[in-house]
Order: sequence, then C-alpha cells, then structure tokens
Amino acid sequence: MCGHVEIGEQKDIKIIKRDGGSYTAKGNAGGNPGAMIPVVTDAMPDKVQHYRWGLLSIEDDKIHNKHRHARIESLFLVPLWRELVGRKHCVARIQAFFEYNKEKECTYRIERADGQPFYIAGLWDIWFDIKTGILLPTFTMITMPPNSAMAEIHDRMPAILERGDVKYWINNNYTAEQRISFLRNKPCLSEVLRISKK
Repeated sequence: MCGHVEIGEQKDIKIIKRDGGSYTAKGNAGGNPGAMIPVVTDAMPDKVQHYRWGLLSIEDDKIHNKHRHARIESLFLVPLWRELVGRKHCVARIQAFFEYNKEKECTYRIERADGQPFYIAGLWDIWFDIKTGILLPTFTMITMPPNSAMAEIHDRMPAILERGDVKYWINNNYTAEQRISFLRNKPCLSEVLRISKK
C-alpha cells in the first residue's frame, strides 16, 4: 500500500495546537511515513490536528515507520490494533496517494475524479518519548482489498470514506464491530478514483 501521499492545500482548515491555539497550515506537496498529516480524531471530532504518520506504541523505545498501515482483516487479531479499534479512531485528509507497480515498473498517482480530498480511516495513539518527555501523536491508515480499478495496479488500497461518512467512523456511540462493518460494506467505488501514471 502507499508509502507516499500528497497532502495538498490546507488553507481551508485550521490546525489546533496542543495549547489550544490554532494556525492555518501551509500547503505541503507531499508526505512520507513520518510526516505530519492533518487528522480528525474521535477524541476531538471538531478539531483538525497534525499527527505523525506511523503509529508508535508504548512498547516502542524509539521512533520508527513500520506501523504505517493496518490491514482491516487483522484489526481484531493483531494486539496493537485490537487495543485501539473501537477506542481510538481517526480520519486522515490527503489529496492523493501513490502506488508503485513492480510488474509494470511504474508509479501511479491516485486521486478523486472530482478533485476533492480523500478521507482515510485510521487508528491513533499518543506516544511518550521517555528520552525527551515529549508526547507525540501518531496514527496508522487502515487498508483493505482493492476495488476493480485499484486491483489493476495494486493488491491493497486505503479505507476511503466519503466526507459525509467521516462522522460515523469517529462516532464513539458505535462499537468497533459496527464501524469495521461499515467500512467493509461501503467500499470506495472505482468511478470515484482517477488513476494516472506519475
């Protein structure tokens, strides 16, 4: 699944800082795992914040990028995901993502056909860096089997939400099972995507 995204323009959103203040983020051309990405969490559903892409757990003693994706099939099986699903849900906002196809030796850019941003379902947590005493908000994107358009270039795709469905994913009144079922039953349709060679 994607290891590079385009964050896109952020002039229309206010980022909330830890002290409660806010700022308008500058446009950012791209983001790799480790980049700060705009997200909305179930803990603060009316605020946009910057979280580091690549989940860190309490067991981690250093920063790494290995937990950038969580497979939907494993959310109740892998202990790290099982601890968070149903408790700490988030949605990341990106403009596009990129996939490399080994067989065709080509990178593809995937964006919405209507030009609007993607909203990707994810899980979040706050990591405490013992060495510095700093709290670092981190998240992982959920992936699922591809729709027919994505299947032509890759075997996975992000769990893409329509903007109107974001509130369902981060609504604490729903159980983990209900939210996962929602993702499975409302996959992104092929016609929503525009796929082009980079």
